Amino acid sequence: IRDPSRLNWLDLPQQSAWKAATELLFNLGALDPDGSPTMMGKAMAALPLHPRLSRLLLHAQELGNRNLGCDLAALLSERDILKRSAGRPDICEPDIAERLHLLHRWRQDKLERTAADVNALQSVDCVARQLRQIPGPPAGSERSLHVNDSMPRLLLSAFPDRLAKKRDDSSGRFLLAQGRGVRLAATCGMSNSAYMVALVLDAGVKGDGVAHIACALTENVVRDEYEGRIETVRRVGWDKRRQRVGATLEERIGAIVLDAKPFSASDEEAIPLLCEAVASNPDMLRFTKEAMQMQCRVALLRRCFPDKQWPDLSRDAFAKNASKLLAPFLSGIRTSAQLQQLSLIPAFKAALSWEQQRLLDEQAPAYLTVPSKHRVALDYAAGDVPVLAVKLQEMFGCADTPAVAGGRVKVLLHLLSPAGRPVQITQDLKAFWDNGYLAVRKDLRGRYPKHPWPDNPWSALPTRRVKPQK
Repeated sequence: IRDPSRLNWLDLPQQSAWKAATELLFNLGALDPDGSPTMMGKAMAALPLHPRLSRLLLHAQELGNRNLGCDLAALLSERDILKRSAGRPDICEPDIAERLHLLHRWRQDKLERTAADVNALQSVDCVARQLRQIPGPPAGSERSLHVNDSMPRLLLSAFPDRLAKKRDDSSGRFLLAQGRGVRLAATCGMSNSAYMVALVLDAGVKGDGVAHIACALTENVVRDEYEGRIETVRRVGWDKRRQRVGATLEERIGAIVLDAKPFSASDEEAIPLLCEAVASNPDMLRFTKEAMQMQCRVALLRRCFPDKQWPDLSRDAFAKNASKLLAPFLSGIRTSAQLQQLSLIPAFKAALSWEQQRLLDEQAPAYLTVPSKHRVALDYAAGDVPVLAVKLQEMFGCADTPAVAGGRVKVLLHLLSPAGRPVQITQDLKAFWDNGYLAVRKDLRGRYPKHPWPDNPWSALPTRRVKPQK
């Protein structure tokens, strides 16, 4: 029976308690992933002890140090042998090694120790003697380890879920493998230990739990005891502080990171993160003047030809669809600085079909050829209507205002003086020649006498030069 609900209980166990017990037995090696007892679990069940202490004694037998295992099991199962201050009962040396030392000294001379509770010492010694008489499996063939090496291994085998790592830049504060914080009940040499196992633990009052009894660990012991259970995780994410894709290869035991090494993220790992970063912050992309011109050209045709399904290449819309529109062009890019150097023109063009690209060049050209035969750039980003800034003399003889989008949108002409300053802004070129030109001619002829200012602009030769080319 693996499901407790199948049994006829007088009181059905709470699901949370059953789950916690099952997880503990699994961590102790008593159950396999299917919930069936292992050989270790059957051996543990044969001992009249809590599963943690059963596992401790069996591991002590494996290490050839059964007496030490019995002493530790007795210390953990009986009342604490260290006296607590009446005024501060929560302040007490947390290191179990100190308790083991007091127990051994008391056995040698039976003298009362001011720091120890004699009655508790007698109880612990009695339990330890009883545990030594419990029949167990044959001792392991391994060498008998020194107490300082064997003790942390035994305790970690019994409390694998209580492994804790010291928090960065913190004394006495640790992180448990289950993700919860824990602090030592008193300041001691263990406060600066890299790892510890919390043996007696309560919930605490301000978020972190409190470890009243613990044992310091080295990383070598942790790696030896958790061999085969250390998980290697490739962790790739967007580092907001450094503005780049961060990739680390982590060795983890639950929430504890034993080691983390940087590695180069693949395109498959990095590109989705870059797209998410761009979607949340479009300013990471550099929209150059050329890119903005193409955006506005497409936007104009979207308004004039809505049935052609022109894409929305505006800044926010393009960033929002970065995973579709931009992703193919992000190979090898890992930082925001590299994103800033990325040309968006290829991505814009890829968003258009072949027919749309043809119509874009035809209906919203980047340049117009004016009567002087000069190609002049159109400024589509100046507003809703594209602007053609051209010298006045280059338009002599032209009656119709140039238009784009199949004649649907007349450009806004900025007719310039020889110095390049607008002297007239209009969408009606014919009306300007008929009504406004003479007034402008009068003003400019005196300021720029070397330039042609004919009486009749309709018959004058358009030119960019000071004198008309014959």
